[in-house]
Amino acid sequence: MLLKRKFIYALVVVTIVLIISNILLEVNFKKEKKTIPEVSLNEIELKFSTTLSSYGILSDWIKKKYVNSKLSDSLDYIFNVTLPQDVSIPTLIKDLNNSFNSASINIETTEKKNYSNTRIKIYSNEKLKLQANLKHSKKIIRKYAEYSFLLYVDFNNAETNWKEIKNIFYDFTYLITPSKAALEAKNNFDGKYAMLLNDQLRGTEYALEEDYSKQKLINRIRSIVISFGKDKIYLIDETSALFNSKIYSLLRDEFSKRGIRLISLQKYPKLKGNTNQELISLFQFYTTSLKGKEGKTFVLNLNDFLKLQPHIDIQIKIGDRVVEVKF
Repeated sequence: MLLKRKFIYALVVVTIVLIISNILLEVNFKKEKKTIPEVSLNEIELKFSTTLSSYGILSDWIKKKYVNSKLSDSLDYIFNVTLPQDVSIPTLIKDLNNSFNSASINIETTEKKNYSNTRIKIYSNEKLKLQANLKHSKKIIRKYAEYSFLLYVDFNNAETNWKEIKNIFYDFTYLITPSKAALEAKNNFDGKYAMLLNDQLRGTEYALEEDYSKQKLINRIRSIVISFGKDKIYLIDETSALFNSKIYSLLRDEFSKRGIRLISLQKYPKLKGNTNQELISLFQFYTTSLKGKEGKTFVLNLNDFLKLQPHIDIQIKIGDRVVEVKF
């Protein structure tokens, strides 16, 4: 009986200790609820304006409209935004969402028309901070520049990152000099390539040298045309020794006999800078000066083309058009 009583006392003591321990743990380790800072109205409107600007939306297309009764404690107006037809509203809203890094922000959208006219509401800590109506219109058009790219790749001296190139979603045309390596690689081009005759021909199976006989030169030209196609565009680099050689007139005539006219490479502006910043600045100069004018085709090498990718994407976003090369 005594043993049983001691056992009961022990259980009571253990229970009391556990209860006290739980209370102490709750007091010592209970995390205070963090208050998420509220994003100000000015900051939200700034990000809204910046996102619209990144799509080339002009301030004239954004109208502030005051309402008779307040929408919230701090909001008594809405924005009516008119968008060109080629601006994707879902993509714009996604970019707007990504511009905020605060957990307090919530964006609600209501589509009035599939993938088109939409009402958006932006809340911070459940308080309405901005309301806007986005509406497509055929009456407004973004002023854009139009251009295309001739991408020079020297397959004898470069490793080609096909995976990186295949992620580029817009048109461009490869510019290649005849060689065995180029012949093996051209199956990756989907038929979009042009031929360049320059001094890189030296030392290849398609070399055209001054000391070759007329028949050997004709055979080489025939081999180039058979290997790379009679239907392709052929360009000549007028700064090359080949162009300035005594055999050039013969080469030109032999290509002409096969229905191929040699086009000057210098007809197309070259995008090249001594530094990355010079390259980017030159590209930005062209994209600005070409707006509303006839398009151009640019020549650049593979590495520079890849460096320009983020900047080309920005220009496409604001309305510029990258098109197929037209010779």
